[in-house]
Amino acid sequence: MYLRTFFSLLITTIVLTIAGYFFVVKVIFGKEIPLAPCSMVVSDGKFINDNYKRYQFNGVVTLWLKNNMITVFGVYDTNEGKKKLTRNLLLDNVKTEGNIVTGTVKSINISPSDQVDDNGNFFSAKDERLNIHFKKIKKGEYLVMINNNWISSCKEN
Repeated sequence: MYLRTFFSLLITTIVLTIAGYFFVVKVIFGKEIPLAPCSMVVSDGKFINDNYKRYQFNGVVTLWLKNNMITVFGVYDTNEGKKKLTRNLLLDNVKTEGNIVTGTVKSINISPSDQVDDNGNFFSAKDERLNIHFKKIKKGEYLVMINNNWISSCKEN
């Protein structure tokens, strides 16, 4: 009688411990997108702008998903020289499904200190769709693909 009760309690404890472990790993640590601001540091990134001109970008792109915003700060280097780029994109109609965030660019705010003359779009123009795919690498770090043409690693701040 006591032996049966002991084994029943032991099995119940083991099952609850395993279930608790999977709950904690999946629900608490298993988030598919960053909840805190997530920054991508770009060093010597070589790109082509909307006017099909080559440029090099050194800077930081931060995804503020809770605020529906992306900030871009860095140096935009072309044949004409180096210029400071300081912008943020505000998103609208943001939806999250699993590891994919989609939205529409509501506005692009260009800082007065921004020196890039062409109004080329960094990621998407106003009223265009923006798709952000996340792949978790490890806790607080993600592989990010924006509009199928920008891939970088992103670390939560």
